[in-house]
Amino acid sequence: MIVILLTAEFVFVFVYAGCLCQLDVCGRAPLNDRISGGENATAGVWPWQVSIHDIRLGHHYCGGTLIAKDWVLAGAHCFDSPSDSDIVMYFGRVSQYGSNPYEISRTVSRVIVHPGYGYPYDKDLALVQLSSSVPFSDYIRPVCLAAAGSVFDAGTESWVTGWGSLQPEGPVPDILQEVMLPVVSNSDCDHAYTGVFDITITNNIICSGQDGKSVCPVRPQEFI
Repeated sequence: MIVILLTAEFVFVFVYAGCLCQLDVCGRAPLNDRISGGENATAGVWPWQVSIHDIRLGHHYCGGTLIAKDWVLAGAHCFDSPSDSDIVMYFGRVSQYGSNPYEISRTVSRVIVHPGYGYPYDKDLALVQLSSSVPFSDYIRPVCLAAAGSVFDAGTESWVTGWGSLQPEGPVPDILQEVMLPVVSNSDCDHAYTGVFDITITNNIICSGQDGKSVCPVRPQEFI
């Protein structure tokens, strides 16, 4: 069983049959034995998770995904404000405030924003080259990328991980969070947002969520 990534404001991982990886190490988490949903994640469960920090703020502000030894995939909106020299990326991190014995950090060499990026959601992707490569271990590994043209139908199970707030306008949690969510069709997603937010659900967007569980806790029927 391989896990693969599609987008990255939070990290979305999909259960997939077949191997699309170029390296034996990608998409494999030796310490992950998850079979059902949860809340707090533990060290090594999501080894591709990246915590992005702005040194001017002094704390986590965005999530990313390790896709190669010196490349991270993240949301383009994460780089609207900070310059490359302001950013530090943490790998192997679970706790934002406690000890992380398997953690390493890297600064940024350059950021490549998708040329079609349109704030706030469409083509919201950026590639980040690290200042130096990260060594792979049980706690730090790359995710596998989906093949071009991959389709994830409504109902497909996905894992979402990150340090997003657990309540509207609430504080960032200390411990890395995880939740399993189904993919929602773009038509249902677009209907849910009509008249609520100025958001256009394009074919570049994948929605997920269900009652009581979502990436961004705004209201029960929203899918993000």
